[in-house]
Amino acid sequence: MERRIPPLKKTFILALLFLGAAAFGTELPSQLDQLRIQIWADLDPIPGLFGDESAVPPEEEKIPSKTAETSEKDGERSDFDKIFGFAINRTKQIAPFLLSGMIWGWNFEYTPSDKLRHVSEYWDFWEVQEFDFKLNKISYHSPKALEDRLVVWAYCDRTEAQKQNYNRWTSIVHPKIHGVGKAPVEDGFEGIKAACGEAIKLAVREHWRTYIKNKPKEITGRVLLINEPRIYIKEGQYTVDLDFFMETDKIVPYSFF
Repeated sequence: MERRIPPLKKTFILALLFLGAAAFGTELPSQLDQLRIQIWADLDPIPGLFGDESAVPPEEEKIPSKTAETSEKDGERSDFDKIFGFAINRTKQIAPFLLSGMIWGWNFEYTPSDKLRHVSEYWDFWEVQEFDFKLNKISYHSPKALEDRLVVWAYCDRTEAQKQNYNRWTSIVHPKIHGVGKAPVEDGFEGIKAACGEAIKLAVREHWRTYIKNKPKEITGRVLLINEPRIYIKEGQYTVDLDFFMETDKIVPYSFF
């Protein structure tokens, strides 16, 4: 059997978080109409990330161009791609992933580890809805090369339906949670995704361990990413510092098995 959380009980349990929700309420209007996040990406891939595939074979280096007259513009473009191409492509991976989390959110399924019951931890998260570039166009502004990184601002407007969905999330029944996740830098974009997943897991775990005395069999629900994502590198790992609204679908206790 599954124990679903009645809306009234959910409201009662989470009412204690009202003051916390009110405290950051002033930040919400900036996210209602337009999302604006700062993204950075390394100018060069992490050594070893692509192995030998990124190297140019010696024989290809010696092959002359088929077009003897290469325009100066083409040469400048080639130099630009050499310097910023990787960072631009990485930015265009990160931006829709994070914006999807801010527009639609991420579903999650979590089984905490339990040594007494010989249960291993299980965790998974996935997009509520895949980012639609036709529905939500992303524009990039104010790109800057800072040391070994490309830093840029990504903008995205919500549709009217998405604004209504966001207003629903700001209800008191959805608590604000916070988590910090880490993953190896050498994992590239997948590392950033994994770090975000860990941030969600830790945020969910830390919230519910306050209200649940015994470890549950399973917790399922979804989170909506709020505020500006904070991503940095520390001790060779991507570290993401994220805030969410959380909606819990069900909590399954072991007593029902």
